[in-house]
Order: sequence, then C-alpha cells, then structure tokens
Amino acid sequence: MRTTDSGRGRTCHAFDPRRTRERVHRKEFFTVLERIRARARELAPEIASWRHHFHAHPELSFEETETTRKVVELLHSFGYEDLRIGTAGLPTGVVADLNPDRPGRCHALRADIDALPMTEEGTCPYRSTNPKAMHACGHDAHVAMLLGAARILKEMEEDLPGRIRLLFQPSEESPHRSGARAMIAEQALAGVDTISGLHVWSPLASGTLGYRTGPLMASADQWECTIEGKGGHGALPHQAVDPVVTASLLVNALQTIVSRELNPLDTAVLTVGKIEAGTTFNIIPDRAEMMGTVRTLDQGVRKDIQVRMRRIVEGLCETMRCKADFRYKEVLPPTVNDPGLAAKAATLAKTLFGEDNVLEIPPVMASEDMSLFLEKIPGVFLFLGTGNTAKGLAQAHHHPRFDVDDDVLPLGVSLHCLLAWASLAGAL
Repeated sequence: MRTTDSGRGRTCHAFDPRRTRERVHRKEFFTVLERIRARARELAPEIASWRHHFHAHPELSFEETETTRKVVELLHSFGYEDLRIGTAGLPTGVVADLNPDRPGRCHALRADIDALPMTEEGTCPYRSTNPKAMHACGHDAHVAMLLGAARILKEMEEDLPGRIRLLFQPSEESPHRSGARAMIAEQALAGVDTISGLHVWSPLASGTLGYRTGPLMASADQWECTIEGKGGHGALPHQAVDPVVTASLLVNALQTIVSRELNPLDTAVLTVGKIEAGTTFNIIPDRAEMMGTVRTLDQGVRKDIQVRMRRIVEGLCETMRCKADFRYKEVLPPTVNDPGLAAKAATLAKTLFGEDNVLEIPPVMASEDMSLFLEKIPGVFLFLGTGNTAKGLAQAHHHPRFDVDDDVLPLGVSLHCLLAWASLAGAL
C-alpha cells in the first residue's frame, strides 16, 4: 500500500506491522549469530582439546563409561544440574536439560559418543590409547561440538525463548543394540518438538555443509537364510541334494530384484555378505548358511524387497529340492529429514558457511540410528565437511588413519547453537 505526502511531494509506504516484525527478527537473528560465532571461535582451543581427549580414550558401544564421566564433569562445570545419566541400565550416555521449566518449545541436539572396534594406525599425538577401539567415524568430534554448544547455550540461557535438551547417545555403531532406540524407550524425546544433529563427513571439504530435504541415509536391514539339502560324496552328486549350488544360484537370482523388479528410479542395495558351507573338498554338505544386508531410502521399497526376497528364496530352493529357512530383520529405518526443516536449516547455515558452501548432496547408502529419532519427531541431520587433503585428512570413515580437521569444530558448534535458537524462536 502506498500513500502520497502532498506537502512534500513524495511517495511513502504505509505502516506495515509485519515488515516491522521482520526487521526486528532479522536484527535479532544477526545479533545472536554474531554472539554465537564469536564465542565459538574463542572456545576453539578448548573444543579441540576435548576432541583430542575423547579420541585418545575411545570406548565401544555401551562401554562408554569414562566418556560419560568426562561429559558429566564438563556439563557440571558449565552449570548444568538437570542430568539423567545412563541408558538401558548401563552407566553410559547423558540427557541434559537447559531451562527445563521454561514454557515454550523444546529443541533437542544429539551427538553419538561410541567408537569402533579397530586399531588406529595414525600417528597424531592424541592417537588411541586403546588398541581395541578407535574413533574412526568422528564421534569424538560430535561429543566435543555438542559440549561446545552446551557451554554457549548455557551462557545464553536467559535469552533462550524455550528449552534445550542435549542427547549424548551411546551405541550408534552397534545398530542391533541401538542407543537411540534405548533412549527413546526411556522417554528422552518426551516434550521435545524438534531435533537436529551433525555428522562430520570426510567426502566433503572442510568448511562446507551437506544437507538433503527428505531421505539422507539408507535403512539398514539384515537377512539370513539356511538352505537344507542332502549331504553326500563329492563324486556322486546325483545321490545328494547340493545346497552349495542352490546358494550360488540364489546370489544371482536375488540381484534381479534390484535390476529387474524395482522401478529404476527407486534406490536399493541387496548384498550377500556371507556364504558358509561344507568342511572339505570331496563332501557335499547337507546345509548352507547365507547372510546379507538390504539398504533402501523408502519404507515402501523396503517392505516390497522383503516380500520379493522370500518369494525367490522359497521358490528357487523348492526348484532345487532344498528347504529354505529365510529370516529378515529390520534394523534401522532410513534417515529422513523433515523437508521444511531441512530447507530452513540450509538457509540458516548459509549465514555461517557462506552461500556457496552449503550444498544439497545426494543420499548416502550407509545408515544411522539418528533415523529413529527422526521417525518420532520432525528434525534434520546434516553433514559437516571435514576433508582436508592439504592436512592429510581425507581418509574414508572407518579407515584406521581417519581423523578430523579441528578447524571445522567451531563451525559445528555455532550451527548447533543457531539451529537450537532458531527452533525455539520459531524460525526453524
């Protein structure tokens, strides 16, 4: 709407309260952004030292007792009092609340805290002191960044228009014993409106952020099949029913589900990871064991593959005169971002990373139990680039020389804080 100021001969805009609110909110946002960013930079050396501590003292799934103790110690030093310590009856994992009695929205920030069962080959001064465990997936960085965010948010608590819940989750690397599933069962999401999480990602360059609206990571399912035949002499196959031949045929037949039965625009992986049969060269065994995994990005495709696998396994085994015992276990669903939240998070992230450094990326067929949280409430999971070839930090995740670029940690801390504040303020 426009009006004319006849006394001065100029055109002006009529008062619009919506525009005024937008200007106020924008000013407030950039004030908060600069406050968060400056504090994260100040804390960078401490955040890096925390990561180095966790990297040097890795613990396996549901064994993260010292990691938990250190997290609790630091949270107490920041001023946190409302802590729930332990998950699934074990002294691992922490749920911490900030402003638990404050009215308004609640946003959860999540980090996984466990390491992988492998020996580190790196030579960094903070290399693993546990020869049976290593932070080869970056969870040491996840813990350190969430601690950094916890400290800054605690310092901002009087200015937060709602509640924050911090989830330091055990056992992400052991999907059959998922710490996310255990935390959900223990009401860790009770009263939470939205959730977000970060995963460092070496395929992306340091200083970049990867996001996706919708499915970001695949489901992770496990299947097993026992094929019962009839054992016999290797020189007299006509007197036996060979389960090894049947298993060999199944390897190829199962691949036709993806190549010939699914819509080519659907994404799926069907892998045979193990075949075990027999004892020596001249005996036809009476049984063969098979095992593998299925990965999909869509729950409908996931259900469909199960039905098709059972049909092929049972039909082919009957054709080959064998009996089949087929077992399929759904382990983790796809990690699916809320499309609206993911788009808003990407827009917010551009204020931190720069317009050209926030990238919409293709989905990844690996899996994450963050998916279980995202099944329950709206949220977003983002990939923080940490690949730096100049520093020799571009190894793949789960590699024995994997490490993280410390320079990205303040960015991750800032993004945690910004997403939490934006969610409480109604901007996410």
